[in-house]
Amino acid sequence: MTGKVKKILAFSLVLNALFIAAALFFFYKGYPRKIIKPFLRDYYLNKLSHFQSLGRKEGQIVFLGDSLTDRCEWAELLGRCDVVNRGIDADTTDGVIQRLGEITEMKPAKVFIMIGGNDFVIGRSVNLIEENYKTIVGRILSESPGTRVYIQSNIPTVYRLVPLERKLIIELNRRLAAMADNRRVFFIDIYSHMVDKKGDLNAAFTLDGAHLNGQGYLVWRESIYKYLK
Repeated sequence: MTGKVKKILAFSLVLNALFIAAALFFFYKGYPRKIIKPFLRDYYLNKLSHFQSLGRKEGQIVFLGDSLTDRCEWAELLGRCDVVNRGIDADTTDGVIQRLGEITEMKPAKVFIMIGGNDFVIGRSVNLIEENYKTIVGRILSESPGTRVYIQSNIPTVYRLVPLERKLIIELNRRLAAMADNRRVFFIDIYSHMVDKKGDLNAAFTLDGAHLNGQGYLVWRESIYKYLK
């Protein structure tokens, strides 16, 4: 093999390596969006239409949030017939604000809310998410004065699969905890029951690094059980 051929071969190998590296970078950069998929507009609208078509019954317990809420059979998990699920896969704090009227019209006894993970995926700041939370909580208290609000902390992800910055989740949870007055607004720490020593979502509770399996929902149930009484 001549020196010229060797140089061409080496150059080709370097180009191929760079191409593969670039492909992997863009694949993994977009991976959280493939897992979490913020703004599934058709799904959002269909779910909201479904919720609005259901009969109103006052005094129920509402679980409000995104896919983490949506993908759980709450009434069965909790063994209660007064629990309704108002989670929508891929929802954000903005999406919750837009559909909040459907919640407050129910005059629920309690609202358990967890939202914000998708906001991070699309680049929202902690400040903006906090302000949206204040709007959500304020409207619930104003439009349904008899309702108690339970803010559930956001949970971590498995960083190598869904690289949401750990420090942002921790900071958001700190600010959410500060919103509780322990009279009408309460904060529930789910995070510490889900996190491992590295600061990731415990691998025993997830398959894709973002959503919960059955064991994860059992841990969630234990974390909130006393607040349901």
